[in-house]
Amino acid sequence: METAKITFYRILQAGYYLRGQLNPEFGNILEMLENLRSWSVGKTLIETKTYSPVDGSDSLPVYLMDIAQGNHGWIVTMWNETPTVNGSNAAVIGGSSVGRAEVILNDVPDGGIAGFATYFWFVPDHNVFASIRFQHLITGQPAMQEYMESYLSLFSPNVVRTNPAPDTDVQISGYRQSPSSSVENVYPRFRTQLATKPGDYDFLKSEASRIRKVHRKTVLDLRRAQDLSFWQGALQKIGLRQVQELQDSVRIRYEINANLNREQVSEMIDSWVGNHGSEWDDYGFQLRGESSPRWLSRSIIREEFDLDISRDNAEVVNSASLVTALDHRRQTILGLL
Repeated sequence: METAKITFYRILQAGYYLRGQLNPEFGNILEMLENLRSWSVGKTLIETKTYSPVDGSDSLPVYLMDIAQGNHGWIVTMWNETPTVNGSNAAVIGGSSVGRAEVILNDVPDGGIAGFATYFWFVPDHNVFASIRFQHLITGQPAMQEYMESYLSLFSPNVVRTNPAPDTDVQISGYRQSPSSSVENVYPRFRTQLATKPGDYDFLKSEASRIRKVHRKTVLDLRRAQDLSFWQGALQKIGLRQVQELQDSVRIRYEINANLNREQVSEMIDSWVGNHGSEWDDYGFQLRGESSPRWLSRSIIREEFDLDISRDNAEVVNSASLVTALDHRRQTILGLL
C-alpha cells in the first residue's frame, strides 16, 4: 500500500474545433487515448517527444513512458526531463552555506534522460482526469497538457501532412476525421482546468473590496535570472549574503498588503487555476475581519487514498497495478466530484 495524492481536472476540450466553437467537429478523449496508445507501439522513449520547448521557456521536454487501459479508465505515465550540466545531474548540498553552496555532479549514462515520472488517470465517461502523486510535489499537469495538444497537432492519425519546405521538419495542410474524409480547417485542442468546489471562488470575487492582504506560496527556479534576482533581493532584505550561483529551486512564501477589485481577483484566480502544477503553488486572500487567509488550494478537489500498487523501481509505479488499484476504488474516488 502507498498513499497517493489525487487531484482532479475537468477536460474542457479534446479534439478538433472550428474557430470560436466549443464543441468539436470530430475527436474526443477516448479516441485521443486509443490513438496515442497505437502511435506509441514499437517506439523508443525518445521517439515519443511531441514538442521541443523554445529557448528561454520554463518548460522542459516530456515523454510517454507508458499508457495502460483498465476496466473504467486509463493511466498515462509521463517522463519529465530535468536539466543536466554537460551530461551530469547537478545537486546542491542542503547543509552548505548560502553564497558558498557546494554542488555535486552525477553522471547520466549515455542515452539516459534525467527526470522523474508523473501519472494521470483519465476517466472519459466523466470528462475528467486526475493527477496521481506519490513521492513528488509536482503534478506535471501543464507539461502533460502541452504534450497532448502537440500530439493532436502533429502526430495523431487525423493529421494530414504535405511535403515539407526545405527549412521545415513537418508541414501540415489540415486535419480530417478519417482517411476518406475531406481536409478541414479546424484546430487541435486539449484544454483543461482544475476541478474545484462550487462557490468558493465566487465568494472571493464578490468580496474583493474586503481583501486586505495577499499571501503567496511559490517555487523559485534559481536557474532563471528573474527568479534568482528575486531570491537574492529577498536574502538581502533579511541580511543574508547574496547567492552567486546555485543550481537549485527554493520554496518561498511571502505576503503583501493589497487593495483589489473584482476584476483583479478574478484574473489572479483564473491564471492560477489554469497554470497550477505544484503543491507549493498557492494564493491566500485575507479579508478584513478574518485572522486567516482563504487559500485557493482548499477549494481544489483533492484527496489522499491508500492504493495497493507495485513499483517497477524506486522511481516508477507499475502502470497496470496503478490502473487496477484505481478501478477497485473508483466509486469512492469519483465520489469527490
